[in-house]
Amino acid sequence: MEILDLNRKALIERTEREDERSDLKQHADKMLRDFEKFNDFSSNRAIWELVQNACDLSLEADITFDYRDNKIAFSHHGKPFDTKSLISLIKQVSGKYGESEDIPEVGKYGTGFLTTHTFGRKFLINSTLKEGDYFFKIENFEIDRSPKTWQDLSDNIFDQKKEVYKLLEKGEILTETDLVTTFTYIPNTPKEFEYINKSSEDLDAYIPYVFTINERLYKVTIIDRNGNSTSYQKVSKTAIDNDCDIKLFKTTIRSNSQDHIIYSIVDDEYDIEIILPIDEENRVYKISERITKLFLYYPLIGSEKFGINFIINSKQFLPTEPRDGIHLKSDKDQIQEQEENNRKIIEKATSLVFEFLNSSIIEVDNPLLYAAVKFVTNSDNQLQNEYFENLQSEWNYELKKLPFVKTKNGFKDIDEVKYLSSDFITDDEDLFKVFYDLLDKFFGDELPVIEDIKTWSENAQDWNDDSIEFINHAILLEEIQNYKLDDFDINNLITYYKYLIENGKSNVFNEYTLIPNLDGEFNKIGHLLVADNLTNDLISLGRILINSQMKKIIDSRFIFDFDLDKFNRRDFTNEIKNEIDNLDLEDKVFFNSAINLNNTHQNLFNRSEEIDEEYYVALIEVCKYTSNVNSSSKPNKMVKEICIFYGLDSELKNINTLDVENENLDLRIIRKTVIRVFFNTISLHKENWVQENLNLVGVILNLWEDSYKELYNDCKIYPNQLFELCKAESLKRDEDILENIKTYYNEITNEQIEAKLIIKDFNDLLPKEEFINSQYLANKIQELIFNDDFTDYENHPHKELILKIIPLLNDKVYQILFQTLDSKKASIMINLITNEEKKEDIFSIVSLHEDKLKKIGKLIKKDNFEQILNIAESLAIEEQNQKANFEHKYKIGTYIEDKIRQKLNDELKSHITIDTIEAENVQGGQDIVVKLNDIPIHYIEVKSRWASNSSVMMSKLQLERAALNKDIYTLCSVDVTNYNGGNDKYELLIEEIIPLTKCVNNIGENIEPLVKRNLDAEKRIDDDIHLIEYKGIVPQNIIKSGESLDDCINKLVSKIQELDK
Repeated sequence: MEILDLNRKALIERTEREDERSDLKQHADKMLRDFEKFNDFSSNRAIWELVQNACDLSLEADITFDYRDNKIAFSHHGKPFDTKSLISLIKQVSGKYGESEDIPEVGKYGTGFLTTHTFGRKFLINSTLKEGDYFFKIENFEIDRSPKTWQDLSDNIFDQKKEVYKLLEKGEILTETDLVTTFTYIPNTPKEFEYINKSSEDLDAYIPYVFTINERLYKVTIIDRNGNSTSYQKVSKTAIDNDCDIKLFKTTIRSNSQDHIIYSIVDDEYDIEIILPIDEENRVYKISERITKLFLYYPLIGSEKFGINFIINSKQFLPTEPRDGIHLKSDKDQIQEQEENNRKIIEKATSLVFEFLNSSIIEVDNPLLYAAVKFVTNSDNQLQNEYFENLQSEWNYELKKLPFVKTKNGFKDIDEVKYLSSDFITDDEDLFKVFYDLLDKFFGDELPVIEDIKTWSENAQDWNDDSIEFINHAILLEEIQNYKLDDFDINNLITYYKYLIENGKSNVFNEYTLIPNLDGEFNKIGHLLVADNLTNDLISLGRILINSQMKKIIDSRFIFDFDLDKFNRRDFTNEIKNEIDNLDLEDKVFFNSAINLNNTHQNLFNRSEEIDEEYYVALIEVCKYTSNVNSSSKPNKMVKEICIFYGLDSELKNINTLDVENENLDLRIIRKTVIRVFFNTISLHKENWVQENLNLVGVILNLWEDSYKELYNDCKIYPNQLFELCKAESLKRDEDILENIKTYYNEITNEQIEAKLIIKDFNDLLPKEEFINSQYLANKIQELIFNDDFTDYENHPHKELILKIIPLLNDKVYQILFQTLDSKKASIMINLITNEEKKEDIFSIVSLHEDKLKKIGKLIKKDNFEQILNIAESLAIEEQNQKANFEHKYKIGTYIEDKIRQKLNDELKSHITIDTIEAENVQGGQDIVVKLNDIPIHYIEVKSRWASNSSVMMSKLQLERAALNKDIYTLCSVDVTNYNGGNDKYELLIEEIIPLTKCVNNIGENIEPLVKRNLDAEKRIDDDIHLIEYKGIVPQNIIKSGESLDDCINKLVSKIQELDK
């Protein structure tokens, strides 16, 4: 009987458990299903589920989150549990705290509370259980939902319910109650530990917003893992008066003595409160992307991407079941009303936002963050996508009318400004500044300021509005290519180009002209070359010589990693050669300031034949390059001579020899061109220049080498004996031709044999077989004399020449040269004597006294007989000139004296004497001396000019006197060569002399610098070198500048009168 009773009791207990398990299965299954849905949002939502339940239990909730010991403990000071609410928590069903309505509840231990299990499937409750008037202590009451099957979980629920009954049966009854409830979650898995850590990440950001929205929240304390405590408490929430009928509030939240300000606007009809992103300093801030933008008392975790920078709270929101957002648009019939309700709230909230933004109640200096609007339009819900597209358009439309964009020239409407495409958005601030500086150059005040432009651009991109203008790389590059390198900060441009290359956009350098050449002109990269081993000097010369080619050379700072063809030294000289061919410089000449054009035959060339100076000098500079500056090679010597000729620096320039031969400079053609132009220029010089520069000509000719053979043959650079420059082929060597033979040849041919003869010093420059000697010319002379067997020598056209040659035939040399003439000289002379006139001349000679006749005979036999005759004739003429010159001096002196006395009064006349010399070297060499009271006051030197090929000459004594008396010395020149009258020029009247006379009063000033040093030296004849005899020639140009004799006399009279005062 006893056993039967025991079996029956066990049976009853087992039956009851099975029945309870069956009843709890639905609760266990739901929990297990919800556990599987946990994610990051779940842990964030869990926090606010705890806060919500706490606020449901108090009008001034005091909450604490404690993260110590790798756990999370949540405490509040709200109402205690009753059995119904505790069992509801165990079963995880919503349970109200009795029937009291003094504290309206948002929700209690429903499905949302399950999310707290992200912190751990087990948690401990420390609280108070109130039943009737009694308070039972709840201590470490364990809720364990760790089982994985519904059976085990149902058993746990059953056992935990029984623990409630035991609490009532045996629990400690409290006499004093501290109404604190604490939930301590015990994490067991890495994920649970992770969720606990994440749950604290955004608390500091959320709490001020929750305080602003929730009136029941009094205090929140957070204790971090290290035991540091932070307390939040609402200080105040006050309305801000304004004229726009906007319900604007300012909420102050204090945390650890620091106040946080939250601004919000409120609409009572829709129970809306909108958090404005404005801080204590009235600056707009960006609400964190982790913060939800929709609240229903508490954050609707999952609405973080609701695309505005405002937080909308509405008690009338109808949320989705997981409270991760609100229903807005779908094809589900059962929630159509909810969706419509929520859309109205959003529409009203939108209106409230723009009413506030247009009001400017709170002035901010960075309104751009208001414009951070981007609704998600690519979800799986197409109807919702369309809704958000329309909402985006509505926000875009309203925003674009607002002057929110700060530019260099103040704020502008959003649609008046250009924005950056994502091409330019980067976190690298240095790189971004480079972007902005480049963009600013072209778009200036059309851009937001640099500190705002990234945010504005990101906002604008989010608007998905085709009317918004974005700047991308293509637009910027289009602008850049219209400028030059000098227009940019080079470092910025380099940085930008490197960025394009590193980001796979190298193709743009072939699409746009972006890469600078050496002149800073932009080109497509495919058109450019890399300078290879070109010195800076070569590059500079290339800009002159082959500028079009040098424009293809890339600026070395922009080579980057481009695979470009090289432009080496050989390419450099090859391009110069091509340019030379194109220019056709064969006949060009070059004159610069170092050349006196008066020394050239200017009539033989015109300016179009001149090569450009800059170009030719650059060619010369290229030719100066050599691997050995001390080289004595003929090409290098020639280049140096050309430099000296043109007054250029003749220093050669060193350049290293490259290992690859065909990459070195090839100067051969360039040198030939330089030399040809030089030779062409030399060939245009007059005879006087050639005569004075024979040494240079000789140097040039001796630099001949086989490679220049064509140049030397083609150019007129060989001097003939007239100092004319000729081609080599037109000249012959002078094989010691007798000078009188040349004279005779010229006379009989009316030619100048010197024109065909190279100067003897240069004979070796012509082939040996190309020569002319005396015999050759003598033969030519005899051919012309005896042409046609002419026998009437008295009337022979060359009779005078014959008579010149015959006396020379006494000399053996001439007998050999003129063998034909020598054989016929007797008959010729007999023929000539038959002439009556000649007979008389010969008779006159023969009739002379024997002594004189012998003298004449001896003189005739002398080689310099003709010179003797010329000297005798010259002496006779000189004697005649001297006599006439003294006559001129006397007549001029007399004339001067008469004129002076005519102009002076009787008293002054008596004090004046004028002395005129009558013999050479009298009175210190002066011809006329004017004296006042026997003191010389003026010296006058009179000179006569008798031949047009001579000028006035002054003796040493005359020069010295002129220098020592430069202020009272006059040179008078009588230019008899200008006399055109019919009288004998040696016996001119004073009236004929005066017009021929010029007086130079400043002759002493011109002479003094020439003789001063010698005068000083003569004072120290034992110590200084000095001249004892010299003469001075006064050029006709100085004499022609003189004044007339009468003007000179007038000045002299004035001087006398002045001195007598």
